[in-house]
Amino acid sequence: MGLSLGLLGVCIVVAAAMLFLAMPRVGTPGPLTLFLRFAAVSGVAAVGSSAMYFIYGSGGGLLTLAFGDVSMVSAPALLTVAVCVLARRGVRRAAVAALMLATVVGIVSVVIPLPASLAVKALGLTAACAACTVVVVRSRPQPAGPLRLIATVTGVYAVFSAARVIVAGVAGWDSPLYAAAFSFGPTTLMGGLAVVLIGAAVVRVRFGPRPDAPRARRSGGSVVVVGDWDLAAAAFGPHRVRQLVDDLRRAARDLDPTATDVPRGVETHASDPVAALSARLREAYGWTVEDTILLVGDDPQPSPSLKHRLGRRLPAARD
Repeated sequence: MGLSLGLLGVCIVVAAAMLFLAMPRVGTPGPLTLFLRFAAVSGVAAVGSSAMYFIYGSGGGLLTLAFGDVSMVSAPALLTVAVCVLARRGVRRAAVAALMLATVVGIVSVVIPLPASLAVKALGLTAACAACTVVVVRSRPQPAGPLRLIATVTGVYAVFSAARVIVAGVAGWDSPLYAAAFSFGPTTLMGGLAVVLIGAAVVRVRFGPRPDAPRARRSGGSVVVVGDWDLAAAAFGPHRVRQLVDDLRRAARDLDPTATDVPRGVETHASDPVAALSARLREAYGWTVEDTILLVGDDPQPSPSLKHRLGRRLPAARD
């Protein structure tokens, strides 16, 4: 009976906390603010897991271990959600995956004894950290510098967690090798270093230059933007136009990794940039021909065709 109540309590707390943090806020404006919220809760979860483990070591009981494990895997899982917010894609999927991962780890920690539950937690950490790294590498959200640091830290910790399970499986949990590399001291050091580095990266995101801030134009680069912003926003809706700008910047970096953001578009060294980006956006991002006519090169004046075709959409436009 006590085990059942404990298991139920873990599941309810995890589900309620994750849903409260993620789902009601996914559709709200302000990706930077939402990123900072998730990153802050991720940091709290990381610190909270250490507190739970300390209580467990002082005789706190099985539930404190379960809450510690849930908090520990929730930290990188919530960080993945935060990164998805800046990438502006996959936020709900990441939130649901974080909820499922935390719930599974909580159940395993209550039902399965150590060290098997420790292996499951380490594998959960590997999955969550690797997912965070993959999101940054594939989506290349901005600002690039601090997010690359986050990707590096989570990638290293994913390897560390996977190695922990491999060494335990091959040499044993009580082996000298495991004690030297993955006992309480080394894991605490690695975790603390990861928290500090990720915290520094989050501070850089908060106080660093905005991705939409004007930048000095590079020699020889070509600027491609979404033309006639007001008309496009009236025809497609402001949210859709902002999403088109995000797609444009990602497509530009697919073709030219050195491309830089400019207000409402991107600067790139790709040859024939409007045609190349139009083709890439249709191929990889699902743009239609009507979407690609929004793209304007170095002369940011919309063509009569653009005005005419967008004007036909205005009666049906919705914000």
